[in-house]
Amino acid sequence: MNRLFIFFACALSSAPLWANDFNVQVLNKSGQPQQDIVVFITPTNGIEGLAANTEQLIVDQKGKKFAPYLSVMQKGQTIQFSNRDDITHHIYSVSGENRFEFKLKAGKSKNTEAMQATEEIAMGCNIHDWMSGYALVVDTPYFGKTNDQGIVSFVLANQGEYQVSVWHPQLDNDNHQQSSITVINESTLSNTYQVRLADKLLPIPLQENQEEFDFLEEY
Repeated sequence: MNRLFIFFACALSSAPLWANDFNVQVLNKSGQPQQDIVVFITPTNGIEGLAANTEQLIVDQKGKKFAPYLSVMQKGQTIQFSNRDDITHHIYSVSGENRFEFKLKAGKSKNTEAMQATEEIAMGCNIHDWMSGYALVVDTPYFGKTNDQGIVSFVLANQGEYQVSVWHPQLDNDNHQQSSITVINESTLSNTYQVRLADKLLPIPLQENQEEFDFLEEY
């Protein structure tokens, strides 16, 4: 699967105990707002002293699909899988260090172990092989997905240098694209910063069965 990360070094002043909005808008290659793109911001001097994200990440199985298809979380969090279908699922991670695999009966939920490696997690179901989804594990509490206007907003706790990264598993590029921006003052920082994707977004794989049956004899 092709990947694209976009990195921006944001140089701010060094005064601590400061908070201000930082808005990022992601545009597609044609210049239109792009929804559901992961954006995460990492202080270049580390995340020590920042409050960890404690919101539970929930990924439903609904309509024999992962909902949402794409999630993002901080290292150390768990994923709660919640089966809202009337059929058993067999959830698994495809590869990587954050491995999990378990059967999940209809109406049940299960939490994974805490994710301890920063990486992309590809997910599937051993029963419904068309099901696919992704969770990105990042080492920062500043993360989110763009809304229907292509925007995600952050409240940064401190001034300083930050790396801004933009990601989606369907971005059609094998390489990292790098750029830089110098933010001179709070007024500049408050303005929405636009990121235009250099490559197109490939279609998400069809999330439906090609045949009208489910083989559940072993489940």
